[in-house]
Amino acid sequence: MEVFSVKFKTTEELPEPSPRLIDQVIGQDEAVKVVLSAVKNKRHVLLLGDPGVGKSMIVKAVGEILEEFDNFTPYTIIAKPNLKNPEKPIVELIDGEYKEDTKDEKISIPTQPPSLLTLFLIMIAFTVISSWLLRGLPESKMLATIAIVAIVGSLIAFVSIFLGVLGATKSSMPNAVNPVDLKPVILYECKKRPLVRASAYNVTKLLGDVKHCPLGGRPPLGTPPHKRIILGAIHEAHKGILYVDEIKTMPLEVQDYILTALQDKQLQISGRNPNSSGATVETNPIPCDFILIMSGNMDDVHNLRAPLLDRIDYKIVLKNKMDNTLENRDKLLQFIIQEIRNNNLNPMTYEACCEIVKLAQLLAGSRDKLTLRLRKLSNIIKMANDIAIGRDIEEIKNNVEGEEYKNIENNGKKVYITAEHVRKIIESGIYSMSKQVALEYLRNFKRYKHIVPNDEPKVGIIYGLAVLGEDGLGDVTKIITQIIDSKSPATHLLNISGDLAKHSITLASALSKKLVAEGKLPLPKKDIDLTSKEIYIQFSQSYSKIDGDSATAAACLSIISALLEIPLKQDFAITGSLDLSGNILAVGGINEKVNAAKEYGFKRVIIPEANMIDVIDTGGIEIIPVRTLDELIPLVFDLKK
Repeated sequence: MEVFSVKFKTTEELPEPSPRLIDQVIGQDEAVKVVLSAVKNKRHVLLLGDPGVGKSMIVKAVGEILEEFDNFTPYTIIAKPNLKNPEKPIVELIDGEYKEDTKDEKISIPTQPPSLLTLFLIMIAFTVISSWLLRGLPESKMLATIAIVAIVGSLIAFVSIFLGVLGATKSSMPNAVNPVDLKPVILYECKKRPLVRASAYNVTKLLGDVKHCPLGGRPPLGTPPHKRIILGAIHEAHKGILYVDEIKTMPLEVQDYILTALQDKQLQISGRNPNSSGATVETNPIPCDFILIMSGNMDDVHNLRAPLLDRIDYKIVLKNKMDNTLENRDKLLQFIIQEIRNNNLNPMTYEACCEIVKLAQLLAGSRDKLTLRLRKLSNIIKMANDIAIGRDIEEIKNNVEGEEYKNIENNGKKVYITAEHVRKIIESGIYSMSKQVALEYLRNFKRYKHIVPNDEPKVGIIYGLAVLGEDGLGDVTKIITQIIDSKSPATHLLNISGDLAKHSITLASALSKKLVAEGKLPLPKKDIDLTSKEIYIQFSQSYSKIDGDSATAAACLSIISALLEIPLKQDFAITGSLDLSGNILAVGGINEKVNAAKEYGFKRVIIPEANMIDVIDTGGIEIIPVRTLDELIPLVFDLKK
């Protein structure tokens, strides 16, 4: 099969990707068109999908071309004091650039009363000058003159102190306003149509706030309220887009505020902390006419209140898979080139690109599909680059921090990312926590499990298949059924914790007893009084939580074998759900399960026929697809014994 439409040895031979983000979105063409239409017509959007499918990238891409939609008038948001009510500052939106009044203003400096040292120095100076002036007077007039001078000096000192105290007192009164505190403050200047991103849980960032002033927020010591206003993202997005990510974390109170803003196209700012001096401050309603785009996972939509959800015009579910066609494989190649260019990575060989395509199939869970959870592929490409330049697994773990990536220098050597480097990352499982947990589990417990593939046929013993974790590994589970005579017939499930698994095994028990009682199975008939049989079904050595219905067919065969005392062959492992009509139904994680059967050494693996299209690697083991229980029974029972 031709993997790509172009021939190349390494990605450095391929053309540069488009610098526009809108051209770099992979596999979500329909969603991009809908979002562009919504923004053009000023409609609100909700994006839902798995992590890493491109929700944030679509919004960023649309934000890059916002200017192309229609004309935009820049604006400035300023805050002014309210002289009548200082606790209700005035916030205004001014079209164009705000020009501050540069006229010189006389600033009054508060008058302070003279200090004791100043008065003491004045008295000494006054005494010296008086002595010098009175040195020529006769002694008869000296006493009267000194008395008059003392009285005049005391009056001057008293008047100076009184005026100083009175002036300082006036300047410190609440009604005394410094002209500097009357100047408007620029809160936000918007020169192009905004795209503002805010986290749903950060209330201050989203809705705005009023800062705390430890000095009470009143002049002359405190900062006036209009200078303590923090504008929210909901106001900064005026005439643009407000993008709120992770809606699961959005408090109900915040949803009410957003709903009010959507309805009224304006929202006031008030202090959020009741213990702050800003708690008493509230502005006038501030314009906030924006397009709201929210995103989250599918399950997160239940966190949104119905009134807010009703206000959202477009609700778009992004795809997590695309068809495995030549065109889409070329798109995946485009993604690989983008990641290499955007993150300054080493070129990748053709074989390594093919390995990424195979991994995309594996993550999609089917041979004819490719995953669109591209963030995971991106992380694997980056880590494969680190392996290529000589880093070990532990260094890579420390190098990758969330979505950020630190490139490691290669000292000028020409290095290529090969298929071996990609496979090393996949085998180590460091791109997935659940896979690492599964690897550790198998490392610790696999050697203790009593799994004996290709053994002699046994009654009531069969090997089922399971997947450990979301991105985990396949494993083999030994299922044992024992029948005992009892006056209280019942079915007991051992080592089964999941509700869905319990229901499915109960179904298997009911179906197997029905088929045995009716004698319609292509097996030797046997008279059995089912009203006196107690059935015990054990998932042996199952140390992890077992859930799902993929063991229904295996459990049904095990029960039939135990009831009729006909041995089951031990050279196969089986997976498949089952309905009451005996049809074998498709299950998930088929590739992981087939690989587990290979690793344990079974000769055959039996899967639902509907899953055959999902199998990626058919080598190394005989894969038998089945549709019904009637097809299955001759394949698994040892009728010779």
